Amino acid sequence: MAGRERKYTPRARTSRPIGEPRTSNAPPGQPLEPPIPKDGLWFIAEPLAHRLHEKSALGKRVKGGILLTPEEVMFCHWYRHVPLPEGPVWFENQLTENENVAKRIIALDVLRNGGERVVPVVHLQERFPSLPERTWAIRWERHEAWSSHGGFSQVRLQRTHDHLDWHELDQWVEDVLTCGHVAELCVIDEEFDTTIYHLSKTKPHGSHDLKENLSLELHDALMASCLHATPVEGGYFVAHDGAWPLPALGLPHFSGRYLRGEEFRALTGDVQPEDALYAELLSAGLLLRPGFKYGCRWRAYEEGIEVAHAPWLVQPQQDAPENWEEVCLAVRLAEGVNKRWICALHHADTHTFLNIQRSG
Repeated sequence: MAGRERKYTPRARTSRPIGEPRTSNAPPGQPLEPPIPKDGLWFIAEPLAHRLHEKSALGKRVKGGILLTPEEVMFCHWYRHVPLPEGPVWFENQLTENENVAKRIIALDVLRNGGERVVPVVHLQERFPSLPERTWAIRWERHEAWSSHGGFSQVRLQRTHDHLDWHELDQWVEDVLTCGHVAELCVIDEEFDTTIYHLSKTKPHGSHDLKENLSLELHDALMASCLHATPVEGGYFVAHDGAWPLPALGLPHFSGRYLRGEEFRALTGDVQPEDALYAELLSAGLLLRPGFKYGCRWRAYEEGIEVAHAPWLVQPQQDAPENWEEVCLAVRLAEGVNKRWICALHHADTHTFLNIQRSG
C-alpha cells in the first residue's frame, strides 16, 4: 500500500481590511475622535495624544497634541480604535496623493508587530539631524526606552521591482553604520508581503598562503611547470611532479593541476584588470572556487576544502542582481546552503563587500 502524501495548509495571507481592528483589545466605551489635517500631517488632541506618544512612540509632539503621518493614522485605526478622518475613502485619497503610502503602512504594521517602536524620521529631524536621505524610520527594540535610547536600526523601504543602485546602497549602509545603527531593509512584494534584511559591511579573509611565501626553489619549479602548461578551454593543465605547494590555486586532475585562467595569471604574474577582484580576495588568504552551482561567481573558503564548507558566496557588482526580486533569490539560495551572500563593489583601487542577510 502506497504511503499517503503529507498535506500542508497554505498560510493565510493578510488582507488588512479597513474598518476592522487588528487587535483583540476592546474599543473604549466612548468613541474616539478622528485625526484632523494640520501642517501636512494629522493631528490628535490630548489626552489621547499623550498615551499614544508616551506608550507607543506614535506621532510628534506639538502644542495641544501630536501630529501623525498617514501610516501612523492607519496603525492607530487598526490597533488603537481611532476612526479614519473620512472613513474608508481616506485611504484612497492618500494613495492618490502619494502611491508610496501603501508600502509605508504595511511596513509599520509588520515592524511594530512584535511590540517594537518604529518612528518615521519626519518626527525625528531635531533629535537626529544627520540621518541618510533614504532612511524612512528608526526602530527601537522592545527593551529599549525609545525616548532616551539611541535606537537599534534605521529602516529603508523597497518594492521588489525597484532598480538597485549598488553604490548608492553601499553608501547608505556606510552612513547608517556611522550613526551607530543596524541597516535594516524592508522589501514589499507584489502580494504586499514583506521580507526584512540586515545589511552590513564585511571583509572576508582566510588562512591560505600565497606564492610570495614559497621558497625560491619551489617558486622556480612552479614557474618551470607553467612554461609548459597546456591551454584547455579557458584554463591550463599543468603537469607537476610531487605535492602541489599552493592548495588555494588549481584543482588536482589527471595527475597534474588544472588552473582556471584567473588562477594561471595570478600564478604567473600576468594579472589583467578584470582579475583585480580575484587577486584581492586571493591576497586575503581565501581559496576561491567557481560558484556556478550557487548562481554566483565564486564560493570562498577561509580554510581548506577538506576542512570546512565555504562560508561565502561572492558576486561582483557587474554580475549582481538589478532589483530586489533577484536579490531575494540569491540570498535565499545562499542561506539555504548555510552560506553568506556578498556583493563586491569596485572603488578605485580596492573593493568593498556588502553582506545581505534575511532577518530572523
